[in-house]
Amino acid sequence: MSSPPTIQNDRASEFEPPAPRNVAEAAAQKLFTPVQFLSFWTAVALPFGYVPLLYHGNFSSTAGFLPLLLALNVVAMVVGHGYKRD
Repeated sequence: MSSPPTIQNDRASEFEPPAPRNVAEAAAQKLFTPVQFLSFWTAVALPFGYVPLLYHGNFSSTAGFLPLLLALNVVAMVVGHGYKRD
């Protein structure tokens, strides 16, 4: 039977330098957090842009703009979905 690890072995593992993969993941997370924040709040604010488009009712001039706005809203929702989720 093997014996449980000693305290000295446990403490030694705490002081190992982080692997480059973990550093890269931490850097990517720091860069992605502002993007996720912006995407979340963009997804919240974009529906307010629909109101003037629907109010004016002139869909012939905004026919290409409304689908673009909807697509941008979907992308913002997907990217910002996990913001402040712990």
